[in-house]
Amino acid sequence: MKTTEIRRNRLSLYETALCLAIAKARQDEFRWERFIDNLSQICDTLAYEVASKDSAPSKRSSS
Repeated sequence: MKTTEIRRNRLSLYETALCLAIAKARQDEFRWERFIDNLSQICDTLAYEVASKDSAPSKRSSS
């Protein structure tokens, strides 16, 4: 996978996080503090999942 493809995928994940945070905030009559909390929680979860996959034994080099 090329670096530009990785950047596109990460941007896509961020855009998805924005959409999810907006949708969830709209359920609460779109309060900005709920949007920010939702976005933070979604990004934290995505970062944790990406980090977990990157640290999987199959991803580590066998040096």
